Amino acid sequence: MRDRPPPKPEKENPDSVAAEIGVQGIEALPRRVQRYSKAKESALDIAKYIEGQGLAQRAQRLLSCGDYLVFRHYFTQDLVRLHSARLCMQHLLCPLCAIRRGAKALKSYLDRWEVIRAQNGALKPFLVTLTVKDGPDLAERFKHLHKAQRELWMRKHRGRGSALDGVAGAVWSYEVKRGSGSGAWHPHLHMIALAENMPDQQELADEWHNITGDSFVVDVRPISQEDPVSGFVEVFKYAVKFSEQEPADTMHAFMTLKGKRLLASAGLFRGVDVPEDLADDVSDLANLPFYDLLYRFSKAGGYSLEHRSKVQQPAASDEAKKPRPRYDSPQWVKDERKAFERELHERIAEGHKPGSKGMIWRSKKGVSTKRGQGT
Repeated sequence: MRDRPPPKPEKENPDSVAAEIGVQGIEALPRRVQRYSKAKESALDIAKYIEGQGLAQRAQRLLSCGDYLVFRHYFTQDLVRLHSARLCMQHLLCPLCAIRRGAKALKSYLDRWEVIRAQNGALKPFLVTLTVKDGPDLAERFKHLHKAQRELWMRKHRGRGSALDGVAGAVWSYEVKRGSGSGAWHPHLHMIALAENMPDQQELADEWHNITGDSFVVDVRPISQEDPVSGFVEVFKYAVKFSEQEPADTMHAFMTLKGKRLLASAGLFRGVDVPEDLADDVSDLANLPFYDLLYRFSKAGGYSLEHRSKVQQPAASDEAKKPRPRYDSPQWVKDERKAFERELHERIAEGHKPGSKGMIWRSKKGVSTKRGQGT
């Protein structure tokens, strides 16, 4: 029998969000730590800027975010998970939290997509991008985009004819950055639309221009069925794009859009739960042995491995922790014991002493015993 060639090593997606759900073995950990190190360095720059703007408390949270990371290696399966970390949970300001938040959302919606695809194989995902004209006022431009998107979706529900009539489900996010040519604010949205047929781009452009009055720039393209991550990630790295700007723009976008809903869904994608905990879920690995790797950050050299724990065996399962059930005696033994105790009390009451002939007991089973010698 001819030997099979060794499998080709899985390539890691270079995108910081998509790579979070890609290769997860110990060999990929150095690249993962390097991504986090770059994100932490950017967070320090942002923290330094906003501290000078009078936001000392937010700056302090950013400064301490990611000071340590604990990775857990389940070596029998070669799986590495981020078990714990000090995170500030400010994903619109913090690049590290943006990566983790985007990865959590990406995985949640990919899982839902797999369920949808199994139930309706005719549906396919398409990446839709909608823009509005650049402008100097971010708040006004964002409000304009948000209102236009709502009108587009309502036209679909009114049943009067829309380019999105065939869309059975969608998830979208709002992204803001400076326009490369204008230097003004350029808000836009990316949407994953599920449909049997690709929405017509020209029809969508005409409808979008009719709604916005200032923009007909849209884009519609299919997403690979074999590699859906490459398309889906465009929707879920919106927060990362915030922190890729200059610190002043990052802060302005954060202060303008904080509290606003920047990720939304409808139809078959409605109701997807994105975990708030930014550490990895390890519930499916609870019965595997592991060891922990503690990394600490320093401004001089980024993250470095500080401690490797001993191998830990999995904790006993709930079933194993349950006490053994007590032995339940047969009913005839219980009846004998009750009769014996009743007779014993009667004979003691008659004046018989323990061990005397008067204390001999003959059971119904024909076994002679004395008190203290068993039944």
